[in-house]
Amino acid sequence: MRIAIIGGIGSGKSEVLNIARERGLACVSADEINAKLLTEPDYIKKIGDAFDGVVVEGVIDRKKLASIVFADNEKRKILNDIAHPEIMKRIGECTQNPLVVELPLFVEGGDRNFDEVVLVHASLEARIARLQGRGLDKASAIERINAQVSANILQKFATKVIENDGTIEQLNQKVNAIFDLILSKQHA
Repeated sequence: MRIAIIGGIGSGKSEVLNIARERGLACVSADEINAKLLTEPDYIKKIGDAFDGVVVEGVIDRKKLASIVFADNEKRKILNDIAHPEIMKRIGECTQNPLVVELPLFVEGGDRNFDEVVLVHASLEARIARLQGRGLDKASAIERINAQVSANILQKFATKVIENDGTIEQLNQKVNAIFDLILSKQHA
């Protein structure tokens, strides 16, 4: 069984993944895979070839790359066309069952081969506050949120939805209830 965790930036996908990990479930994060890719020479070369000036002394300047791709839809598509096939290939190599996969760019990534798709949703205000807590200013937070597929579109793919505007304790209860339900189907 493959379970996707989807949602916009700042919605709480990583927290949901952490709760799944605490349950002992096999988990993989597209963001963690991407972070590893950003250290691999072949991948760094692909990014450097596509985006002038973002590779300095063999290292990708992630802030510079982000400023380019979040300001330009075409540049973001170029990055996605480089990143997604690599990320999805590595996810595909995971054989654990069940497997929980955090996918920030579910629609853009193209892989819909999941038994369950859990959408993590949060209000715009909560998402902005979370992104500001990560060091982004409000304008940059809104720019990144607006650059992603809307929750309305993601909802069309979701088999379950978790509202995440409350406390971490409330989120923990909701996530565990959803996973109890999903996993009971696997064992039925």
